[in-house]
Amino acid sequence: MKANDTTLVKKIGIEIRSRRKALRWSQEKLAEEADLNPRYVSKLERFLSNPSATTLFRIAVALKVSPNDLLGFGPSSESSHDPRILSEKLIELLKGKPKLQVEFIKRLADEAAKLLK
Repeated sequence: MKANDTTLVKKIGIEIRSRRKALRWSQEKLAEEADLNPRYVSKLERFLSNPSATTLFRIAVALKVSPNDLLGFGPSSESSHDPRILSEKLIELLKGKPKLQVEFIKRLADEAAKLLK
C-alpha cells in the first residue's frame, strides 16, 4: 500500500471506530447493522483492510452519516461536533504518544473548558 493509501485507511478506521463507540455499539452491532462480518469490521478499525465503496456506503448508512464523513471529505456533518465522537477521536489519536504530549493536551483541554464556562 502506498503512504497516501495507508493514511486514508487509517482515517477511515478511526472514523468508523469513533462513530461506533459514540453510539455505544459493539463491533458486532455495527456488523449486523451494515450486514458485514464482525471480523471484517475489526480489520477496518485496526487499519488492516481497505473497504470497497459499497462497504463504506453500508457502514455510513448504518452509522447514519455520509460516506464523506467517514472519508473526511467536505464539510463535516452535525454529528461530527458530538462531544462523544470528538473525545473518541482524541483518545485514538493520543494512543501510543509520549506521556508528556498527553499531559499537555489534557492541560490544554482543561484550560479551554475553563474559558467556556
